[in-house]
Amino acid sequence: MSVLRRFSVPNDCPSCSLRRDGDFCNLPQPLMNDFKAMGHLTLYPANATLLTEGQIPRGVYIACSGRVKLSVEARDGKTIILKIARDRAVLGLSAVVSGGPSLITVTTIGLCQIKFVERESLLRLIEQDGCAALTCASILAREVTTSFDDVYDLLLARSSTEKLARLLLSWVSDEPRNRELRVATEFTHEEIAQMIGSSRETVTRLLSDMRRKDLIRLEGATLVIPNRIALQAIAS
Repeated sequence: MSVLRRFSVPNDCPSCSLRRDGDFCNLPQPLMNDFKAMGHLTLYPANATLLTEGQIPRGVYIACSGRVKLSVEARDGKTIILKIARDRAVLGLSAVVSGGPSLITVTTIGLCQIKFVERESLLRLIEQDGCAALTCASILAREVTTSFDDVYDLLLARSSTEKLARLLLSWVSDEPRNRELRVATEFTHEEIAQMIGSSRETVTRLLSDMRRKDLIRLEGATLVIPNRIALQAIAS
């Protein structure tokens, strides 16, 4: 049986090369020094579970780098992947603030640098500092907005074909508006099915249809979208 290995890294938020404007990275001094002293930084391997649906989180996990998978278990026992969150995602904040259990399970995808802050330390910081409280409020507001957008997009899609097209386009949403787009394909057909609420067999069939129509092609582990506009026509 494989053993989950985690590696601690220096906990130095003020001098971190991954810092960006916004969120906890942009806290003013001396508040940033207080935040630095909280919790710890850890390198997690792929498939490490940070939060478990239905359990009270011990604190907040901040993905300084890497990506994580947010999922829930449906009533029929199937896993539904809600989102792939990227760098600087703040995970477990709503559960920590509300005092309730986590509504999602969070699992790492590849190597991730995670900043963990204990629940009691974060709540004490929020109570004592208005800037920290406003930062948390902003993060929660964005979380609500993005969740609404995700549900809205899912409900608008009338078929698995539309949902799959929207998913593929979301993977290249940050790319320049050129004609041919490339993205690494690291998800199995089963995981893609969990993202669009379909079956693995359906995803395999739809991807084959898209390849046959030259909407996509695979070059090793790279997914190529030759014509974004043609795929957008299906998504809309």
